[in-house]
Amino acid sequence: MQIRWGDMDSLGHVNNARYFTFSETARLAYRDAHFSGVELPPNQDLILARTGCDFIQQLKYPDDLDLGCRVMKLGRSSIVFDVAMFRTNSDQLVAVSEAITVWFDYGAQATVPVPDALRDALTAFEPDLGQAS
Repeated sequence: MQIRWGDMDSLGHVNNARYFTFSETARLAYRDAHFSGVELPPNQDLILARTGCDFIQQLKYPDDLDLGCRVMKLGRSSIVFDVAMFRTNSDQLVAVSEAITVWFDYGAQATVPVPDALRDALTAFEPDLGQAS
């Protein structure tokens, strides 16, 4: 992901709110890559419950960013994602974010359990998730 000039604020570094957008981009890419072949109930998907970010280094235009996303915990109705952000072609960690999402029925406007098909797909891709609750 390339940092854009407009990502910076008046202090000359990437505004902290942009890191949450970067994290969202990584979560959606993970979702698209690993959920796309899974048949899921209609009107159900993730919804963000809480997010946070540890800012480690400043980013500035024209930095490039590599994003790594993984599921850290798979609960009954929750999926916790961590996103690590690195300067491209380096091991320089810039930020780490956590997002607690819940599986949500948008029709009923209620949290529901993660569907078994999705649970199976996630544990097949990330075997360390095992039987976490």
